[in-house]
Amino acid sequence: MFKKRFLSCLALAVIALGMHQYSIAEPSTGPSLQQRLGGLFSNTKEDELLEPDQAFKVKVAFKGATTLIVDLMPSKGYYLYKDRIHFSVKNSSDVVITAVNLPGGKVTNDPTFGRTETYEKPIQAVITLRRASKAKNFTLMAAYQGCHRSTGVCYPPIEKALNLTLP
Repeated sequence: MFKKRFLSCLALAVIALGMHQYSIAEPSTGPSLQQRLGGLFSNTKEDELLEPDQAFKVKVAFKGATTLIVDLMPSKGYYLYKDRIHFSVKNSSDVVITAVNLPGGKVTNDPTFGRTETYEKPIQAVITLRRASKAKNFTLMAAYQGCHRSTGVCYPPIEKALNLTLP
């Protein structure tokens, strides 16, 4: 049965191709291929994708000698995944992260990651440090990932190196 149906479909395809060979081309009244593809990438302000540093801004400030406040600010129309936010220390054995506190996020059913918490508004991550008295400089590595809500475009994970001087 499958073989018979396959051969019938193949015959119809050959006939259609043969007829196409003798058809007369008429001007198209529909959109061109370029116009149809261009519609995939809207030029409206709302749907324009920002560069990662504009879509997801990061600002760091010290609150005392052992506490960092990291402001993570998704732009309007963007969101960050809570479980994709991570911090680490680089270039110093005299500074160690002992705790990272993030606020609760909005629980959403994400098409990529399923049920997860997200941040659509700016949040503050409070990072507690343990430091040696001689510690001066270190690099805070901030890793995060987010998406543009209306287009569904998700950015690859972003890792940002922030060079800091301890107070």
